[in-house]
Amino acid sequence: MKPVTIIKTSVLALLLVVGSCTKLDEKSLLYDTVISDNFYKTDAELASAVGAAYSPLFGFGGNNHMIPLNEVTTDEMVVPQRGADWGDGGHWVRLQTHTYNATDPTPNNGWNFCYGGITTCNKLLITLASSTSASAPAYISELKALRAIYYYWLLDMFGNVPIVTDFSDPAPPAKSDRQTVYNFVEKELLDNLASLPVAGPEDGPHYGRVTRYVVYATLAKLYLNAQVYTGTAQWDKCIDMCDTIINSGKYKLAPNYSDNFVRNNTGSPEFIWAVPYDGVHALGFNMNMMTLSYLNQATYNINAQPWNGFATIQEFYQSYIDPVQNPGPQGRVIGLSPNGDSTDGTLDKRMLNNFLVGPQYASDGSRLADGGADATDPDGQPLTFTPYINELAPTAWRQSGARINKWNFYKGMHQDMDNDWAIFRYADILLTKAEATARKNNNWNDPITLAVVNQIRTLHGGVDPFASLTSATFLAERAREMFAETFRRQDMIRFGIYNNAWRFHTADPDTHVNIFPIPETQLNANQNLTQNPGY
Repeated sequence: MKPVTIIKTSVLALLLVVGSCTKLDEKSLLYDTVISDNFYKTDAELASAVGAAYSPLFGFGGNNHMIPLNEVTTDEMVVPQRGADWGDGGHWVRLQTHTYNATDPTPNNGWNFCYGGITTCNKLLITLASSTSASAPAYISELKALRAIYYYWLLDMFGNVPIVTDFSDPAPPAKSDRQTVYNFVEKELLDNLASLPVAGPEDGPHYGRVTRYVVYATLAKLYLNAQVYTGTAQWDKCIDMCDTIINSGKYKLAPNYSDNFVRNNTGSPEFIWAVPYDGVHALGFNMNMMTLSYLNQATYNINAQPWNGFATIQEFYQSYIDPVQNPGPQGRVIGLSPNGDSTDGTLDKRMLNNFLVGPQYASDGSRLADGGADATDPDGQPLTFTPYINELAPTAWRQSGARINKWNFYKGMHQDMDNDWAIFRYADILLTKAEATARKNNNWNDPITLAVVNQIRTLHGGVDPFASLTSATFLAERAREMFAETFRRQDMIRFGIYNNAWRFHTADPDTHVNIFPIPETQLNANQNLTQNPGY
């Protein structure tokens, strides 16, 4: 892929500087010391200012909010408690079992992630309103669109939230209902669309920033889930947004699925919006630390010891194996049983990319051995990752669980990875249109839907096309393609299976868990907030 050159006056240049800033007090200090009479006069100053609003996005690839809230709560991902490791007061277990509460840290982190970005946008909007630069109106539209996207995530995760657009009212804000938040997001995105740049994946100065196509993608996802959010479906609007992206000719499927996730993935033809991580300057992507064993430090010569946490649920791992649709042994799948037995099956290329299983070795080729392995672990001390997880807590085997290798670990990587993170990817837009079309026409075998699914399945998976589809087979295919990209919770809710039973999760018809509780710290700080129903 062609590398992207980022000019110094772009917002991306500042992102590489501020990306590691995570403490709210540090950010507040930075912005409070800006004097509007002496700043934001030139295009370079405006670009630098706007770049600060993107800083929270560098938390996307960490273990604090978006991944655990939208993946660990689903049938795709789990964080087993391995003795004392990952106990953390039981909140990882509560995410998986849907027993999360208002005192748990992860919902609070998700709330702060979004409102931290919103607050920065609001501060900058006030300052830029007095700018005399001819470029100021375009930057104002960019900030308003970015703010709307932060609100879109709040709408999805918390439902009823306060809408704050300035600081003129000293009173603590009250919650707006979900319909009102939906209307606000939609209007802000549409109102500011025309002022945004038209840019594709190779446009360096706009890489990582909100463009028209980022807004189209956000609106497509908003409309796809409109029935969940408001009770009214918006399939035609969803299809229109998708078609605008598709018909632009700016994006295409990567010929190799892995190209979207490798170390040098900047400028992937599928990237509509990406977080441009850099393992030295723009920090925060820690999937290697989140999932790998402590001993894998020697495998990849990492500058820190991994944390041996995040893994994939066995049943989801096996969903990539389809002996009916693709009969015949084409590879080996390791450790599908409690005894670590191997089974022959057809291997989807995405499976080979997404997971790390089997024996583990040091960089010199020597076999790694875990001297602290549980005595009941049938694999013993030689380090072998097996999809089977004996239990969620309190003593999951240290070697259990297929590890998440979607972003292709590499030797010499730092604790923070270089791989860019795609927030919106072209394959997702194709699948979004396919689903909206099927739902509009009440036909999962609609020719458009079937063609899109088979296009992605055969190109990225390297497996045979489907002759027909059901809602279940469509969702399963979408899961295989979009694994770990923070859409699974949203998808499961939309398909009505978020409350079903799966390994480690008991069926519960109470749907109040489909949105997260308002964090207790926020309720205590703002007497005008009320808790979401059921908590």
